[in-house]
Amino acid sequence: MKKRSALLSVILTLALCLSAIGACAAGADTIVIGRLNDPLYLDPNAPDVGGAEVIPTSQVYEGLVTINEDCTDIIPCLATDWSVSEDGTVYTFNLLPGVKFSDGTPVTGADWEWSFYRARDTETSAYAFVAEAIDKVEATDAQVVITLKQPWAPFLAQLCNFNMVVGSKAYYEKVGEEFYNMNPLGTGPYMLKEWVRGDRLDFVANPYYHEEGYPKTANLQIKIVSDDNTRLMQLQSGQIDIADDIAMSLLPVVENDPNLNLTMFASTQIRYLILNTTKAPFDDVKVRQALYYALNKQEMSDVIAGEFGAPVAALVSETQGKWWNSDIPVIGYQPEVAKQMLADAGYPNGVDFTVSIRSGSAVYEQAAILMQAQVAEAGFNMQIELLESAALSDKYKSLNHQATILQWVDDYIDPSGVTGWTVDYDQCQAWYTGLNDVELDELNTAANAEMDEAKRVSMYWEIQQRINDNANVIPLFRNGFAFAAAKNIENLYVSPFNVYFCKYLTKG
Repeated sequence: MKKRSALLSVILTLALCLSAIGACAAGADTIVIGRLNDPLYLDPNAPDVGGAEVIPTSQVYEGLVTINEDCTDIIPCLATDWSVSEDGTVYTFNLLPGVKFSDGTPVTGADWEWSFYRARDTETSAYAFVAEAIDKVEATDAQVVITLKQPWAPFLAQLCNFNMVVGSKAYYEKVGEEFYNMNPLGTGPYMLKEWVRGDRLDFVANPYYHEEGYPKTANLQIKIVSDDNTRLMQLQSGQIDIADDIAMSLLPVVENDPNLNLTMFASTQIRYLILNTTKAPFDDVKVRQALYYALNKQEMSDVIAGEFGAPVAALVSETQGKWWNSDIPVIGYQPEVAKQMLADAGYPNGVDFTVSIRSGSAVYEQAAILMQAQVAEAGFNMQIELLESAALSDKYKSLNHQATILQWVDDYIDPSGVTGWTVDYDQCQAWYTGLNDVELDELNTAANAEMDEAKRVSMYWEIQQRINDNANVIPLFRNGFAFAAAKNIENLYVSPFNVYFCKYLTKG
């Protein structure tokens, strides 16, 4: 603890010095956001889309509906209103008239049809499941009619997902898949001007945007700064205006700087321990379950998230309200129980394993170091492997890891996203754990098709309990979204689903 305190002291001193130097590098017509990761693509239906892709593509693309700012309701976006047939299979949307892409070409019915079929049928997309309920799309320039294969309870919520958006069919056919994946064309408040890989993405206001007076700021830049400390120092020195995903250990730096504002947003973000069930020792469910007693989740939450977090047991975030299974208890730290469980499973001398994590992230490095000490008391000899983001992704997607720490943020107001990601083997090998639980997958599909909400709630509670029993994905702790911004930044808002409402941002 003395080393951590000394390090924090050094960081505070350096940060305050940089603050004295700081002056905004960009003018009032440009806002710079510092983010961790460079996207791989700028197409929401491209392969391997995740958080790094969602934020920039969400500034460019829009769908029929969206969520309101406090995430309590689904509201119109490019549709003005809609109706649903009595049997729950036909959705009819009336379109906002006169909407254009950022190149000035009008959005047509053909664009809507092509976009939804592409979202459903792109086999390399990890999010094709969001559109799997669609049977037929019939659209004119004034209306979109979507017929589902069967009643699908989460469908309206799924239409808020980042990949259920309209793109230009003509543009795609002109430039081809590879170019399209890197050079987006949408109806959103911003359009891409330049992308310097590994450095920055420059966006400018869409001159044809359908909401008059928006975006409030003409230029938006997303600057890639993969190291937490460096990102905060760049904020202090005025090189960036907003820094996202601030590590909780660095919050005192922000709080002690008179030139910065710290904002905590409620979130659905949970950090999870992901175990590869195709490799020893985690091919044994008893070894996996022993970790429930070998992990001190309370300590992790206290050290890493502080007052803005809590230990977690259920897969679904409690921010999702009734869908969260509150009956699953957080098991207290009991290393002797875990050690006995290992012995009973045939490992009287303990087990060795490696946790592979992304380098440069204070959160993941802290979590791994704490975990290493905790599980050692239970007979687990844990090694930590630090990898660059791309190398780590390659490792767990090919199931060459033993364990890793990942996070999930829900994409829409329904639990089907995180449960599908965790139990549907075809999506991502059950969240890169390799566990193919066919019965659980079928239960999750049935929960999607169930239109009685009370029955759906019960089914999702059962799904969470069975995931807990499988112990291939172990929830660790939740935390809010920590954002630091220069004092002159106004109208910063981030939803619990990590949606950035950049069109409202201004700089004084």
